[in-house]
Parts: sequence; structure tokens; C-alpha cells
Amino acid sequence: MTAQSGTASTGGRGASPAVDFKLLRPKNYFANERTFIGWLQLAVTMGGLGLALLNFGGSGIRIRISAFVFETGALALIVYAYIMFWHRADRLRRGERGTWDDRFVPVVVVIFFIFATAINFGLTFHKKAYVPPVDNLSVVTMSWGQKSTIPRQP
Repeated sequence: MTAQSGTASTGGRGASPAVDFKLLRPKNYFANERTFIGWLQLAVTMGGLGLALLNFGGSGIRIRISAFVFETGALALIVYAYIMFWHRADRLRRGERGTWDDRFVPVVVVIFFIFATAINFGLTFHKKAYVPPVDNLSVVTMSWGQKSTIPRQP
């Protein structure tokens, strides 16, 4: 190990590549964990918005659609955070160099929030709920599997 570079490599057969010990510092692992926890906090906030809509938004298909959009986004964000945490931890263990930032997903999350909020406002302020033009069709509604009959609209 050289004092100037901070890297070590062993010579001979089966030699492992040089590892940058500056990347193996605990502060890098903790930074990865903080990033993971930050994404999880955002996912919990998004899921909380979906649950608040579902519980306090009234009863109707429009509220359920909005809540479903927020909950789906929260679950997708949890999966993304989990995958990226383990990917970055693996890169840290191997001592890889390169960029560690993510420029694509934060933009996608902001666009998703705008999209989900637009859906929520659009469905909330829509004058009339959609009822399919079918005569006495018995369907299973989203409320506990009870059967109901959709009345015909004139």
C-alpha cells in the first residue's frame, strides 16, 4: 500500500484490482443509508396522501382512483429506493469510481406528483361521474364486493 495514493493491490496470479480505500470509509455507507431513508420518507409521504384521500376524501370511484395513483407511486418509489441502495452498496464494496448522483428519477418523481395532483383535481372538480350506457348491468363495485345495478341514464 502506498501512502500517497491510498490504494492497495496484490501482485501475482489472481490479483484483485486496486481498491480505492477512500470509498470504503463509513461515511460513504452512511451517506447511502441517508439517501435510502430520504427516498423512503418521500414514499411514506406519498402513501400518506393516498391514504388520506381514501379515508377522508369521501366515497366514490374518483377518490379511489386518485388514492390508487398515489399509492402506486409510493410503492414504485420504495422498490426504486431498495434497488438503488443495494446497487450503490455493492459499488461501494467493490470500490468502484464514477458518478453516484441520479439525475433522472427526481425529475420523474416531480412529474409524477404533478400528474397525480392533476388527476386528483380533475376528478374532484369534474361535474358528472362516468356511468357506462348499459341497461341494468349487474357489476361488482369496488366497495367490498357488493353487487349493485347501474341505473340507465336518460
